[in-house]
Amino acid sequence: MKRLRLIANPAARGETGVAEIAARAASAHPGWEVETVRTEVRGHGVLLAEEAARKGVELVAAVGGDGTAREVAAGLAGSATSMLIVPAGTGNSSYRELFGMTSWTDLLAAALAGAAVRSVDLNRVDPTGELSLLGFSCGWFAQIVELAAADTSTTGASKYAAAAMAVAAAPTSFEAEVELDGAAFAGGRLGLVAVGGARVRGGVFPVLPRSMLDDGRLEVLAVDAVDSAGFTELMEKVIQGRDLDDARVHRGQGRVLLIRSGEVLPAEVDGDLWDKHGGETRVEVVPSALKVVTGPD
Repeated sequence: MKRLRLIANPAARGETGVAEIAARAASAHPGWEVETVRTEVRGHGVLLAEEAARKGVELVAAVGGDGTAREVAAGLAGSATSMLIVPAGTGNSSYRELFGMTSWTDLLAAALAGAAVRSVDLNRVDPTGELSLLGFSCGWFAQIVELAAADTSTTGASKYAAAAMAVAAAPTSFEAEVELDGAAFAGGRLGLVAVGGARVRGGVFPVLPRSMLDDGRLEVLAVDAVDSAGFTELMEKVIQGRDLDDARVHRGQGRVLLIRSGEVLPAEVDGDLWDKHGGETRVEVVPSALKVVTGPD
């Protein structure tokens, strides 16, 4: 008998019975024993996933948003246990990056039927050492995440779009020096540094178009600070990929990113606010760290 553990985040905005639906569907599949566990505090998903891997559970599903997916991925890193996602969050960027437009019900059915597995990269963020699936950013995206979290009137990916409009009206900036694989990459007054990971952030912003989760590299974007008058025009160029000739935009690929700043940087990891910058933040790719199901053919 094979085992499936559903790790559900009851605080996820879309987790209104989705875990129960997934459990019923999986239980109807012959040869599988299904268990549902729920996170209680931030970080609990890591422990629940680690426990599943330690017990030799064959498959773990993260039921929630990008934060839940990140915790489960971190807990399964380096193990033989495979992961899938049942999307129940706001942006669900992790699901889109890994599984495209496949419905989660088809994905789950394929996984239980023995779909192939592939290995993907994770990112280690120091000084804490926590693992990221989507990536890390500081500046405007963190500002968007903070505003979206405080928004109680908008739902889904529209939350991030509304927050982006607010950021456009009053973009923040910070002083930092950025190195990529030991070489100077960007510096001075910056508005954004993003590294990943996933091509799309916040479910709607395709800012890292060359990023791949299985190439052993980070894609990096740094954007110089601009005021509200120039924000919309510059970010439209970035999102549409028309920034190659713009000196304010810096793009690159590598294995290790280093950000030095005397300021407390507004930062996020996989859509969760992150406040651990102590003068220096290091992001390093961890190649082939996680096994994920591939879904139906």
